Amino acid sequence: MLTEFEVRRRIEAIRSSHAAPMRQARMLLRLGRSLKCQFRMLSHAKAQVARTGDRNASAGIGRMTQRMKLLHEDVRDEALRALTDEDRHRDR
Repeated sequence: MLTEFEVRRRIEAIRSSHAAPMRQARMLLRLGRSLKCQFRMLSHAKAQVARTGDRNASAGIGRMTQRMKLLHEDVRDEALRALTDEDRHRDR
């Protein structure tokens, strides 16, 4: 499972790479797909824990799920930014 630190580090590495903007967007979207998979896995775990009645564990997993969703949105925003950069380079 990717941590927020690892995701942010990968985003920065991709954005600072010399790859073409389209390639950067693809790499970012691939990272986003792995986050989406983790989000689904955490959502499933939250549902299972909720059935046990452990509210603390359910709340913790709920926070992790929310952070994963926000990270996924950040990655998608970065991919869009990379594509916007490509449009700017093309217009020159």
